[in-house]
Amino acid sequence: MNQSTPLINHFVALIRLEGVEVWENVASDLAASIIQKLKLTVIKSDSHQFSPQGETRVYLLSQSHLAIHTWPEDGVVHVDLVSCSNINEPDFMLAIKAEDISHKFIEVKTQKVS
Repeated sequence: MNQSTPLINHFVALIRLEGVEVWENVASDLAASIIQKLKLTVIKSDSHQFSPQGETRVYLLSQSHLAIHTWPEDGVVHVDLVSCSNINEPDFMLAIKAEDISHKFIEVKTQKVS
């Protein structure tokens, strides 16, 4: 690896949630967990609520960016994190694990780019 080139970690997770009756705070709660557990720094955030349901939340981080999309009608959440921080896959997996929600990981992908 060239020392002048930053290491970029890209994590993508597609998660099926089970037993969620109210989806209103799923994206924001998951984002807060990821940001706190991985010690990320938010510079700016924005969100969009879709009608009749679903939400997209994006976070501009000092380390890069985080996006979370929900599809309540399908019971699915998509998480996309790009970071120049030294984050490994087990830490990412722990950060996206919802403690109070039954969930099943559909697919998780990790890519390191340098």
